Amino acid sequence: MTTPPPSAPSSPPPSPKGPRSRERVLDATLALLGEAGYARLTVEGVAGTSGVHKSTLYRWWPDKAALVADALASRMDTGPVPDTGSTRDDLTVWLRGTIANYTATPAGATMPALIADLAGRPGALEAFRSAFLTERRANCAAVVRRGIDRGDLPADTDVELFMDALAGAVFYRQLVTGLPVDDRLPERLVRILGL
Repeated sequence: MTTPPPSAPSSPPPSPKGPRSRERVLDATLALLGEAGYARLTVEGVAGTSGVHKSTLYRWWPDKAALVADALASRMDTGPVPDTGSTRDDLTVWLRGTIANYTATPAGATMPALIADLAGRPGALEAFRSAFLTERRANCAAVVRRGIDRGDLPADTDVELFMDALAGAVFYRQLVTGLPVDDRLPERLVRILGL
């Protein structure tokens, strides 16, 4: 009686969120963003750098904007929801993380060009919001709601508008005025918003 040959190890099933080489693709995307910027990044370039065929990339990401949004969403830190015991400190910590994401990383520097590309395509913009903003806004909303529960913020605080005021000031300085987004900005913003 002969023993059957050992079976070859089976390959892992493809991820529901992308090909098995997803991490390589996302790493290549961010590396090229840092080198070339958003405008000069191409799906072909990502394919060449990652070693993944262009057709595979298009199977999982319909265009450059979707690929970049996924790369940003998967790599930019959302961090834990701060809970220092102080709403002022929690919001300051959250803002520091937000500022670091958008000013201290090559990926964050690409955000203006990505948003401009997505703005004319409502479906793509909504996909970006879903992939990238939902978790970040949920974390901030948890901090704001906890501040309301503690009595640090008025009970009728508009949570969405409060979050827009926090993050909006950062983006406005980064994209429009060019004023510094420095280490003191989080404390100053939180103070202006009444804490």
